[in-house]
Amino acid sequence: MTPTPLAMPSRRPAAPTPARERADYTPEESRAENPLVYRAVLPVLGADQEQMFARARTCFTSWLESKSLTAQLCSGIHRLTDTATLTMTDSYDGDGQQAALRLRLREDKEDRQEGTWQTTLTSAVDRAAGEAYAGTERAAGKAYTGTDRAAGEAYIGVDLEHYPSPGRRQTTPFPPGLVRELLEHFTVMDGTTRLSAAPHRIDTGSVGRLHAALTAPERGLPLVVAAEPPHDDPQWERLLTKLIRRLTGISSVYRLDRDAVPLFREATGDRHDVFPGQIRTYLPDVDLASAEDGRRHRLLTHRRLRDPDFRDADVRISRYPRLYAVTTPQPALLDGAAFPGIEEVLEDLRAARTHTSQPRDDGDTDTLRAQLDTANRTIDKALEKLGEVAGARDLAERGRRALDQQLQEAIDRYQDEIADHDTTQAELSRLRQQVAVLQQRLVAAGRAEDAYTPPAEEAAPVSFSGLNDRARGRMPHLVLTYDTSKAEDLDDDIKGSTWASKVWDALLALDSYSALRATEDGFDGTFRDFCAAGPQGRRTYPLTRVAMVESDTVRNDKKYRRQREFAVPPHVDVSEKLFMEAHIKIDNKGRTAPRVHFYDDTAGSTGKVIVGYIGPHLPNTQTN
Repeated sequence: MTPTPLAMPSRRPAAPTPARERADYTPEESRAENPLVYRAVLPVLGADQEQMFARARTCFTSWLESKSLTAQLCSGIHRLTDTATLTMTDSYDGDGQQAALRLRLREDKEDRQEGTWQTTLTSAVDRAAGEAYAGTERAAGKAYTGTDRAAGEAYIGVDLEHYPSPGRRQTTPFPPGLVRELLEHFTVMDGTTRLSAAPHRIDTGSVGRLHAALTAPERGLPLVVAAEPPHDDPQWERLLTKLIRRLTGISSVYRLDRDAVPLFREATGDRHDVFPGQIRTYLPDVDLASAEDGRRHRLLTHRRLRDPDFRDADVRISRYPRLYAVTTPQPALLDGAAFPGIEEVLEDLRAARTHTSQPRDDGDTDTLRAQLDTANRTIDKALEKLGEVAGARDLAERGRRALDQQLQEAIDRYQDEIADHDTTQAELSRLRQQVAVLQQRLVAAGRAEDAYTPPAEEAAPVSFSGLNDRARGRMPHLVLTYDTSKAEDLDDDIKGSTWASKVWDALLALDSYSALRATEDGFDGTFRDFCAAGPQGRRTYPLTRVAMVESDTVRNDKKYRRQREFAVPPHVDVSEKLFMEAHIKIDNKGRTAPRVHFYDDTAGSTGKVIVGYIGPHLPNTQTN
């Protein structure tokens, strides 16, 4: 069976519209967390489908044993320990053949204040899909092989859910060892790549294989390329080992030999390439011909990976693939698999009631006692099932509340982005009209070549790492004292490339303002006045995104004020710190909502603007 590509949600972020400062920020502390922290969906090829359920049980049993748990895998509820409960459910089709299997292990770890972990394996097959395909093949005069797609559609899914203890936050787990077991027992393909718990090695003779995997249209999972450093680097090796473990089942990993890096760069072009030591995550639907597409695929430089302040690199790199995995709905075959539920429990109770209520004339006490014992066992079993259902319902309700809040946040962001898109479109239309008029004037003045020759301007950086490398050389009228590591932490977010472009534009506007202030004619006013005036030939920033002061509450609170004190040269202030309340809002929604804080020293000793902070929204009265 040709593996069905996994549908992935689009990840082309748009910029949200500005809103009022006091109500535009969603604090991280109030954000509900989706209990689903890991999901792997593994298409099962035709050759593996016949033994799929048996192999799945074998893998699950082996995984339980690795956790020092043992169980006979038969339908029902099994109390493995005081804190571990296994539930197994089978489903059969009308012909009596097994159609689905569900194995669920719930582990209560409140004694460690970890909360509850729930691992679910669901396996399902649709044999009718294979029969329909085989009929199509026969109609076309082709032989029915009984393998590949003709065997039907089948998947194995593994979900890991975490319900933290009250007051605790979710942790970022490694994938369950169960997934490694499954990948060893089944051939699982994503495009042209077999998913594996080990990296695929690429040397100079196999770059074409990596290129094919990267551009395969049916690839549905992220693909990570780790280019070997120019010299042996034990720290990089340790990182790769941990990263591969974190990405098991949700991404393929290719290790690119250092000698093969130039060939790969030649094959992909300068917008999608990597340099030695770099690690890049390629999302599905790569378009090597599009320079803009390169922005979607997150890149971490070797320098950044070696930065001692850049901690938990494996967690950060795996964040994109994990987000893709948990936000992708399961195939309908897994999601819609029918398993016996509460109806079966109620039927057992009705049978027990009927059995004990029938009149007996024989007066045989032993027979009556045996019937009563049977009924009691049935009732006990039903009560156990009802208790398990109640527990599952409580966890599901916690998950529903979290998803409801996330849905509302998504709706808010969506509405914000629509408004921002409308504003951007209106500004774009105005600028296009202005360009057209200016071009006509230049043509009329005999300068047609000037009218249609675009100005040479380098592209905006696609990451804060790239921004930090370029900013000092590009912004001569700024003094940059901000913590570059804090700024580069923004690269972890899926909107990192969008934010990097916006911060770049903000810095260009500040540099343009500072440069104008330094001219003979100068400019009389603040940076916000400058953006409102829009001086000819100068870069500005949207006025609604510029705030020159903080609220009185922030200004008068020692804690909040101290958090907004940033580094300045000693000749600006002997304490080498100043309160920088002026800021630019890079985003207004979400947990991070980045800000650029600056101090206008254009009339002071430096004659420049000092940028003291680039990073997440700082705490205020809205964020506790």
